[in-house]
Amino acid sequence: SEFEKKTLHYLKKVFKNSYNIRTYPDKIEKLYTSFSKWLRIKRDQILITDGADGGLLRFFSTFATKGCKVLYYDPSYAMYPVYCRIFKCKPIPFKVKPDENYEIFIERLFKTIKKRKPKLITIANPNQPIEVIIKDKDIIRLCKLAKKNNSLLVVDEAYFHFNKISAIGLIKKFKNLVVVRTFSKAFGLAGLRIGYVVASNDIIRYLRILKPIYEINNINLEISEYFLKNLKIMRNYVQQVASSRTLFKLKMKQLHYAVYGKYSNTMLLDLKNKKNLDRIFKYLFNKKILTKKTIFEGKYYLRCTVGDLNSTKRLIKEIYKCH
Repeated sequence: SEFEKKTLHYLKKVFKNSYNIRTYPDKIEKLYTSFSKWLRIKRDQILITDGADGGLLRFFSTFATKGCKVLYYDPSYAMYPVYCRIFKCKPIPFKVKPDENYEIFIERLFKTIKKRKPKLITIANPNQPIEVIIKDKDIIRLCKLAKKNNSLLVVDEAYFHFNKISAIGLIKKFKNLVVVRTFSKAFGLAGLRIGYVVASNDIIRYLRILKPIYEINNINLEISEYFLKNLKIMRNYVQQVASSRTLFKLKMKQLHYAVYGKYSNTMLLDLKNKKNLDRIFKYLFNKKILTKKTIFEGKYYLRCTVGDLNSTKRLIKEIYKCH
């Protein structure tokens, strides 16, 4: 795709200059300035991390205590329960369902938080692989509830760029709010592990106690700067993903497959039974198309990432062949 060509072009330019490999990352403050301008957030409210996962690890390392209650969606990002085990927290997995009415879901969530009173609330917004998203008005309600319960709220916005629903604008009002983001999804740089945390200056100050001497390496620093100066690359990709989402849904419905996915670059295809899931997954794998099996409460889904239109058309074509 054009996005991949531009990314590869810049990577080649970076690796031609050995200076970035031979020296320490002493230009990190310049990157913080770029982040601050882009996000319109003060420098002391940002921490650059080695992926969103690095931000989540620092958060748990700083605030999780033995036996403290941690609420997270189930299923969701795989590291939430892992961190609970590492830090000996008491997990509160909150079940999400692909076809649940939004109002029922959100009230069920609030009721669980009020009853269980977790110290840490970790919400992926939107969540994957079962996609749910908390709307703007309910993010405010959630922040207020967390504050009332003396809970710390982490909103994981890995897929933010595909939907524009964000809690970042609330960090000035809610000192217990932490927003985690990544360059892995919309920027297409998952292999480089670039992420960042936005929170009140008090929380960032605590998180910085456990940060490594250099947040990221020189290669990642230069690449981050490039993409922040050329945001149109990311924005064009996001537009293509939106078009791909629409096309994928249309074509899969013609095959009478239920499709879930509105707010990210991930689509969940209900393949109805294990035999069908295994067959289509294997066929696509042999065609060098990587998907994921997602089995949840007796239902069999194929998790597909849609990208630029050409890649999505190829995915659709191959699914049609093996239907």
